Amino acid sequence: MQDSRNMDLSDLIGMKNVAADLLPTKKSERNWGIYSYFATWIGMDIGIPTYYLASSLMVGGMDLKWAMFTILLANVLIAFPILANGHAGAKYGIPSTIYWRSAFGFNGASVAAILRGVVAAGWCGIQFWIGGSAINTVLGILFPAWAAWPLGQWVCFFGFLVVNILILIKGMGMIQKMEHWCAPMLIIWMIVLLVWARLEAGSWGPLVNQTNTFASTTEFLTFFIVGLNSNISYWGSMPLTVTDLTKVAKDQKSQMVGQFAGVPTGIVGLALVGSLVTSCTVVMFGEAIWDPVQLTGMIDNVPLVIGMMAFLIIATLTTNIAANALTPATAIVHLTGGKINFKWAAIVLGIVGVLIRPWVLVNDMGVYMNFFLNGGGALLGPIIGITICHYFFVCHTELNLRSLYVADDESKYTNLKKFNVPTYVLCFATTVVLLVLSFVLPSSWTQAICTLGCTHQFSMIAMGIIIALLGLLVFINRNGGVNPISILTIAISFIVIFLGLWVPALHWLYDASIIVGALVAMLVYFVLMKVGDSGYMAAKKAEHEALKAEAAKAAPKEA
Repeated sequence: MQDSRNMDLSDLIGMKNVAADLLPTKKSERNWGIYSYFATWIGMDIGIPTYYLASSLMVGGMDLKWAMFTILLANVLIAFPILANGHAGAKYGIPSTIYWRSAFGFNGASVAAILRGVVAAGWCGIQFWIGGSAINTVLGILFPAWAAWPLGQWVCFFGFLVVNILILIKGMGMIQKMEHWCAPMLIIWMIVLLVWARLEAGSWGPLVNQTNTFASTTEFLTFFIVGLNSNISYWGSMPLTVTDLTKVAKDQKSQMVGQFAGVPTGIVGLALVGSLVTSCTVVMFGEAIWDPVQLTGMIDNVPLVIGMMAFLIIATLTTNIAANALTPATAIVHLTGGKINFKWAAIVLGIVGVLIRPWVLVNDMGVYMNFFLNGGGALLGPIIGITICHYFFVCHTELNLRSLYVADDESKYTNLKKFNVPTYVLCFATTVVLLVLSFVLPSSWTQAICTLGCTHQFSMIAMGIIIALLGLLVFINRNGGVNPISILTIAISFIVIFLGLWVPALHWLYDASIIVGALVAMLVYFVLMKVGDSGYMAAKKAEHEALKAEAAKAAPKEA
């Protein structure tokens, strides 16, 4: 009998309902080395939002040193789950949507695909508009007639959207070439911009001398935790989708070294440059100009304006394609069962980018950030914890490749069917409780605005609906196809996190939502899997040890 773990790629190609775009990568396609990953992260890190990343921290009361330390620490911390899940991509060559099936079940992976896909598609549309707006602004400076043309903004928006989609359609090879060439260009321009600002201002400006303005250590720590969580959430979705990048890694060393070096480098570098340049603008213009697009409109040096236009276009392209566009396109292929291939999925993504009306969303970025960044971090944290725990502590990195493409007992989780009823009953009961509480609690509390940017009542109703949908998924797949323990873990983790939103004394749970969600989910999932099927975990451990021993024996012969 063939070992399903070592199933040949040709076996998958011959199977029905296996989309070619979701197949494991061929050996010839695994050509990304250390520089490829380093350059990709430099390209993703350096973008318009990163430029003013430190602004909220400094406006909130931090000095420059603490703001930079917070950003650095957040990105070092998020690098570990990125590398952890990236290991699976490099080992098996599988995309994220296939990888999720290992922990959530053949049909349960749709939960992660929808949650991650919606957040990414939203940001993708926003980046289409931001990039187009940057181009329109610069063209208006260079050509005054363009600024007077009412359709100029729309031409730039659709033009930038088309460029994004065309590069995405070309696939990983084109993305690799783009990142290789663009990373050094972005670094060079950061240096040029910094030198120009320093020479024009004659000093580094007042922000570098700003001191912390917190009244007490407690006040500082409270703000620090919120700031740290927000900055971790900035790349909080990448641990879930990193296998879309690492599936083309030459080896584990390439993805681990390249990513660990790249994740914090670009984001801290540009955040520092943005802060220093902004400090210089206080001297030059009498006010702090955090927005690089606005700054470009105030520069009267034509070569510098052209350079800024190139910088803004390249920075937005490299961030949007690799970080926001790649995964939702893959998710569309997954959710349609391969009926829509990757190229058409990219086109669908472009249409979605228009339908979400990003020109409306950017007018209220505060609300959008609360829902999609902080709220997104709260929703994605538990999924990150489950995937890491399942891969390393349940499976010991040994996945059944065949079961990820063909629904069999392992990916259908028929061994855990006894948990189906308790899971969907608990989910439905929790929904009832939340809905009742949202209407019987005092209106002074239910109608008050919470940290999420909506009323407490709305947040309770929304969470109740989400948990009910999780229960419905298990109920529909009660004969197999979903891992009920992963769904139960998500529901429990959501309640823990959102108790922090609703109970003032527990607000730290929500302030550190992505951290709390990941850690709580890892613990709950491991315990429940141990109780649910300890034999499965023991078998995976034994398989891992046997393969290690086999590799150790083969090593001297190969040498």
